[in-house]
Amino acid sequence: MLTSIHLRGVAVAARSILAALATIGFGCSGALAADYVYTINNDIAQNGVAVLERTADGSLREVPGSPFPTGGKGLGGGLIGQQGAIGIAGDYLLAVNPGSNSVAVMRKGEDGSLTPVAGSPFSSGGSAPVSVTIHGTLVYVANQAPLFAKPQHHPNITGFRIDKGGRLTPIANSTRMFPVGQGPAEVSFSPSGDVIVVSSGFREEATSRLHAYRVRANGTLQEAPGSPTREKGAWGDIGFSWAPAGGRIYVSNTSNSTIVIFDIDKDTGRLRQRGDPIWDQASHACWTVVTPDGRTLYVVDYVSNSIGTLDISADGTLTALRNTPRNVGRADRAGYQDGDSKDVALSGDGKFLYVLGSAMREISVFRIGADRLPVELPQGQSPVKLETGQNFIGLAAD
Repeated sequence: MLTSIHLRGVAVAARSILAALATIGFGCSGALAADYVYTINNDIAQNGVAVLERTADGSLREVPGSPFPTGGKGLGGGLIGQQGAIGIAGDYLLAVNPGSNSVAVMRKGEDGSLTPVAGSPFSSGGSAPVSVTIHGTLVYVANQAPLFAKPQHHPNITGFRIDKGGRLTPIANSTRMFPVGQGPAEVSFSPSGDVIVVSSGFREEATSRLHAYRVRANGTLQEAPGSPTREKGAWGDIGFSWAPAGGRIYVSNTSNSTIVIFDIDKDTGRLRQRGDPIWDQASHACWTVVTPDGRTLYVVDYVSNSIGTLDISADGTLTALRNTPRNVGRADRAGYQDGDSKDVALSGDGKFLYVLGSAMREISVFRIGADRLPVELPQGQSPVKLETGQNFIGLAAD
């Protein structure tokens, strides 16, 4: 089952990343010729990033040369819950290699191609990296170390500096350890970059937790008061998204397919749950994304293969609007299991929503209507089939 640099959640976060990178001279050569969608094929022999060009109507076509090798390996499958396996910042893309304990940094070409930077891939600082986040020159990687992968290290998050050439350098004393079997699912900077939140231990009610850290000037972390925090009325936290203005996160929970809202103190980083969990009207909420204007939360449900649309009011509270099933290719793969919706991304302009079908190797494409509800493109345009790989992870879009 199951899932800046890190785009969780959003074009607004992406814009803040680009602005930060531009101020330090990163290679942002201007807008690329087209918009693209990215996912990791998780191949156990040669991990790669599949790149698909987005056309004017939102449909996708894989670019020549895709998937582009990351120089590492995937895990192929297993119980990995994660969000944020791919991160984008300017002309660079970061992708995890969970099967070889590394992170690839690749330069984006105008034709959609990806080229590894010098020294890539870089050690992730742990076992089975599953999530990456960036703010300015700071990068943090979540190493989940799931037991089925026979990890050599404890689960952790580890910090790096990224330079103008895309090279990663570990930050001394930045690693934060997690208990064995309770590894992180997502690591994500706040939009302002002064707080990091980590979801962890999603497999069991007793271990499901959220950690919050203040980011020190030297890039190391100080755990916030009251962290780790246990959700009330729900468990199984995997994906979460920041409100574009910061100060609040929306956390998915597989146990009862709900979203829990947490307010975050801007000075201390302390998490405070707001009210009871909100049901998204489906089964096994796992992945989340917030629109650039902060008005809408989309939640992807693993088992029901559907997308919940929730209104975000001015004060941050949620109201479920509708749950939309997606067209899932069932008949063309033996052994297909019903639950196969694995990750979600919004296009940079907020007009299209993409959902990953991991085992089926497909991406579903939705147009966002004026009512904010997703409408899937017709068969033949959605879902889009990918020819290589095993149990894809991660989804990101320009």
